[in-house]
Amino acid sequence: MPHDPLADLSKQLILRYGPTIGGQDLYTALGFKTYAAFHRSQQRQALGVHVFKLPGRRGWFALSVDIATWLMKQSNSQI
Repeated sequence: MPHDPLADLSKQLILRYGPTIGGQDLYTALGFKTYAAFHRSQQRQALGVHVFKLPGRRGWFALSVDIATWLMKQSNSQI
């Protein structure tokens, strides 16, 4: 069976965070050092991943698989 780095990364993120990532884990996974930097990028619509609110929860969330996909695209664009 061929090695699938995207599937491996998705699995790692889901095992660590569950199906969604939020709060500090979200902005750290996206490479931001602070929430303020994340928020500025979000206001400019330049995050690169879809973020959303969850009813009854504070803050923003993204799907773990979306973050994995975005990270793989970023690493492949550097080649």
